[in-house]
Amino acid sequence: MTIFNKTDITEKIIHSALQEEGNVNSTEEILSWLENLNKTTHVNIKETSIDDDSFWFYDDKKGEILNRKRSFFSIIGMRHFIDDEFINEQPIIIQNEIGYLGIIVKEIDGVLNFLMQAKIEPGNVNCVQISPTIQATKSNFTRAHGGKLPHYFELFEKEKGIIIYDQIQSEQGSRFSGKRNRNIIMLINEDIPLYPNYKWMTLGQIKSLMSYNNLVNMDTRTVLSILPDKMEKINGGG
Repeated sequence: MTIFNKTDITEKIIHSALQEEGNVNSTEEILSWLENLNKTTHVNIKETSIDDDSFWFYDDKKGEILNRKRSFFSIIGMRHFIDDEFINEQPIIIQNEIGYLGIIVKEIDGVLNFLMQAKIEPGNVNCVQISPTIQATKSNFTRAHGGKLPHYFELFEKEKGIIIYDQIQSEQGSRFSGKRNRNIIMLINEDIPLYPNYKWMTLGQIKSLMSYNNLVNMDTRTVLSILPDKMEKINGGG
């Protein structure tokens, strides 16, 4: 087992940020993988009336859209005032639970690699985008709706590694009211299974892939934003 201290980890993160071509999967292989997934993944999304839905409904007494189990999230209308002056009004999501946004990191042949997921989400312009290792609401990992437990969740739940970063961060204030997520980056030593929709990437590769439109999702950018990519950032520089 490799033993790391804080300085070692910081230096290795910066080293990984400088590796734009990768040492496990080349950037070309990652781009080809994502392109193939977007071509072969078929998602059918259609707009429907809430009046035609048996699970979701509008509570006209509370002015709230929610589901029969009162779980996952609800939607209400909010008005924005400044000094008693009306500014705007909009629907906003209420989700009073803390989700997980977590990335597993492992040193492979001397270079830190980040385990990233190709994840489908309904709002994506394309089908899949590069996402954190785990991106799950509490309803997901408690299986409130009968789905499968997210891959690698048990590693985060039991903290089977060195926690590089672990902090509660707020979620899109323009869409959610008081929503927060637990952002975690965890370094592991053990070998773990690699599922088909996951690949190892260096920090440099992920950052270079951010230059492509609709390729690296917002949650990945949020989790990685705390990491240094230059030595002067550690020493208090810009």
